[in-house]
Amino acid sequence: MTTTTIRDDSQAALKQQFDRVTETDGLVEKQLTIGGRQVCLKFAGQPLLHRLMPALEHHPKGSGQAELTIHFWDSATPPVEYSVAEWTGLQSVICPVDDACWTLIEPGIGLFSRLMQDGNAFVCCRNGDELPVWESAVPLRSLLNAWFAPQGSVVHGAAVGNDQTAVLLAGVGGSGKSSTALTCLAEPDLSHLGDDLVMLTNEPQPLVNNLYNSAKLLPDNLPRFSDLSLSVNPTLPRNPEKETYFLFPQFAEKLAMQRPLKAILLPRVSGETQTSLVPATQAEAWHAIVPVTLTLLGGTRRENIQSIVEIIKRVPVYRLNLGSDRSGIAPVIRRVLEGSETETGASP
Repeated sequence: MTTTTIRDDSQAALKQQFDRVTETDGLVEKQLTIGGRQVCLKFAGQPLLHRLMPALEHHPKGSGQAELTIHFWDSATPPVEYSVAEWTGLQSVICPVDDACWTLIEPGIGLFSRLMQDGNAFVCCRNGDELPVWESAVPLRSLLNAWFAPQGSVVHGAAVGNDQTAVLLAGVGGSGKSSTALTCLAEPDLSHLGDDLVMLTNEPQPLVNNLYNSAKLLPDNLPRFSDLSLSVNPTLPRNPEKETYFLFPQFAEKLAMQRPLKAILLPRVSGETQTSLVPATQAEAWHAIVPVTLTLLGGTRRENIQSIVEIIKRVPVYRLNLGSDRSGIAPVIRRVLEGSETETGASP
């Protein structure tokens, strides 16, 4: 992935490319509220609509003027300024730096994303029907991350909450984030705000914002959650290494959109029977969140990282030692959400 910023003088040409495709393939508009902000998605034709919307369709319908309008289209012809060789090859594209816009080129999967200062964005795909399943699970992550700077940042982590607050579950792959979030999904009083990537915002207080309704599990872990009857989207390709499940509409009532951030929990499989909680440091939280986030997101801005650092400073951090007794996980998280751990200190 290559991040570039260039002058905005190509905006008209990109809009013309988009309009030409809509003349033949039609236009579908979706108005959503994401992170409390109004977003309009304009799809020229069906391929990208079918690939990108399943993970986003749980967001409430937007109202009022959009703060961000994203134009989507498929094109074997490269977007303006790029050659066919650049559009069909694997070599990264580097452009002159300018503050007028943010651009991410991913030639390996044929995806071009550009965010303009005026709130318009353009996403051109070489072939929407060939986008990998992981792109369908967490679409637009880098573009939304750039748009939310400096107020917030997309971060690698899961999040669960109650009616009042939420906790962020952060750590490397295999640490237990997804399994912990799905364990809480089965609890009647707990809600789900994300499995892999969530948006953290920092004004006036740290908030967790739901981005995607997708959830991923290794095949070996699926039998542990047979009671949830998780379902895949039959129209999307399958990933045998880590299956992607979509929680909407099946678990619509369990999906919270936004909650104040109560604490950051760093899960790890302890090898013990019971789940326990011990204090952790801000440095541990930084190492659990930032390096993996930078790996998963292209074009992360300095302001994004600064917002993460500020949020880590404002909330307590705990090490969540996951026990083999799955029934003991939710009670520990519930105590954090209710404030008993932050008031009296972590207890085993």
